[in-house]
Amino acid sequence: MKETAAARPAVEKNEAVAATPARKRRASDEASGSRSRSRSHKLARDCGCDGDLINNLPDVILATIVSLLPTKYGVRSQAVARRWRPLWRSAPLNLDASYVLCSNDFGRFSLVSRILCDHPGPARRFAFDRIHLHREEKRYAEEAAQLESWFNSPLLDNLQELDIVFSLLEYSCGQSEKEKRYPLPPSVLRLAPTLQLARIGSCDFPTEISPALNFPLLRQLDLRRVSISEDVFSGVLSGCHVLENLYLSEIRDVGCLRICSPTLRIIVISCLFEDNGELVIMEAPRLERLLLH
Repeated sequence: MKETAAARPAVEKNEAVAATPARKRRASDEASGSRSRSRSHKLARDCGCDGDLINNLPDVILATIVSLLPTKYGVRSQAVARRWRPLWRSAPLNLDASYVLCSNDFGRFSLVSRILCDHPGPARRFAFDRIHLHREEKRYAEEAAQLESWFNSPLLDNLQELDIVFSLLEYSCGQSEKEKRYPLPPSVLRLAPTLQLARIGSCDFPTEISPALNFPLLRQLDLRRVSISEDVFSGVLSGCHVLENLYLSEIRDVGCLRICSPTLRIIVISCLFEDNGELVIMEAPRLERLLLH
């Protein structure tokens, strides 16, 4: 009993010593948190704000933030507060018709048409992955006309980013692969003057394009599983005056692609031709990377 009684003060002393660093850490954390809150309050006072830094940002900055959100969340931002209600309509439209926006393939068609009618614009980005069309002739014609109306919409007059990939539904197994691809709507090419990024997939380019076709601002071009002739490909490249990045994958119905670009820096190639083909880089003085996947 005497040994136990004698040892107890030493144990209590050790526990007290061990608890001291923990108390110091808690005190340090509390002080750090207090300083952080003080800095936030000071910043709010210096800005003349009431402590809500986000809501006290100018409308033009809030609209820019909303324009960078996916469409689904941009629309939902209207429910944040009364002040936020007009922001989505006043911000440049970022229209991403992905499956997050709507899980039903054909429901996305009506939803995109509704947004293009309701939003005053302008649109900054238009993305629609796997545009599905019916094979039945009447439905096909209706949906093709709807696509044309989208790309002819004044809302897209100053579009900067285009990301569209096509596919067809309800085809029979007996049809050839060529018949399954959808022709690129001619109205898409009218967007050329303002595009900075273009990704186009699973469609047929026109067999001829206007010699005046011009992409003065296009910096990135991504072509995947498209049918395009050698002349049309050369015409597109010659109209790109600031193009830096080119991605090519599964190009169809062409035996040779010739690249001539004074501005290209990066070329990425993945399974370039559906059949046999030849790639010729004729002129690319600024080329830094040629990546073969």
